[in-house]
Order: sequence, then structure tokens, then C-alpha cells
Amino acid sequence: MHAWWLANILMNTHNNISYTMGINTNALMHNTLEFLPNMLDRDSEYIINIASAAGLAANSKISDYCASNWITIGWSDSVRLEMKKIKKQLKITTVTPYYINTGMFDGVKSVIPILKPDKAVRKIMRVIEKKCKFIRMPLIIYTLHLTIFDWFVGHVLGVYKTMDHFKGRK
Repeated sequence: MHAWWLANILMNTHNNISYTMGINTNALMHNTLEFLPNMLDRDSEYIINIASAAGLAANSKISDYCASNWITIGWSDSVRLEMKKIKKQLKITTVTPYYINTGMFDGVKSVIPILKPDKAVRKIMRVIEKKCKFIRMPLIIYTLHLTIFDWFVGHVLGVYKTMDHFKGRK
């Protein structure tokens, strides 16, 4: 057996990839699209998208999972910026926890503590009350995406305004 065959992506299937993307990305996008018009009418609603720290720092053997979480993080932040641009009060929080001890990642060995479900839920509930944009758990996960990123990319580099006059190819 060749070493390249040990790569998880080569042991994956098209159906597994579609399933992961369907659950982790398509479902939240379609659900948001379905409920967003009514939420905007009330102009004070809240969306919480649960992604994973795997969307901030890739890892082997979970390439489809990492990709789906990168998409969730990017999509959630883009929708947050769209709501801000149209001056809607809809709040979006993206949660990016490290491994949570739910059985999904049994056998994982980590220097970073694996989170307990009840503690993770309590932290998420506190964040809802504070209306934070992002929550990363545990604290060390914050080093994966510096908190000044939004300010730097948006205000210093002006990236968030680059699409203001976009028309696309004619």
C-alpha cells in the first residue's frame, strides 16, 4: 500500500462529501433564506451558526469537515456584513468551538482540552446575551483569528466596500 492512500480525502466518497456539505453548509443557508424575510420585518432577531475551530485551522483526516466549516464561517460573516450595510438590527453570531465531547470525535488526542457539552452550552448562552459576532472555545482558539481582523480588513484595507458598485460581467 502506498503512503498516499492513507490520505483521508482519497478514502472519502462523493456522497460523503455531499452529505457533509449539505448538513454543515447548505442546510443553514437554506434555513436562513427561508426565515430571513420574516426576521427582517421584526428587525431585532438573532441567528447563531455553529461551525467549528476546524474552519479556522485545517486538520488532516477531516478535509470535507474543515471545508464545510470554513464556508459556514465566511457565509455567516458575509450575511452579518450585509445586514449591517442595509442597517438591519439582525444579529449573527458564529460559534467556533474546538472538539466537544459528544462522541463525534472519539479517539482524538489533544493538548488543548476537549470541551464538555454543558460548559459549551453555558458559554454559548452567555454570548447570546452579549450579542457577540464570534465565539471561539476554548480561549486559545482566539489566537487562530485575531480580533482586530474585522477592523483591519474593513476599515484600514476597505475590503468590505469593494463590492459596493459591483455589476458583474455583461
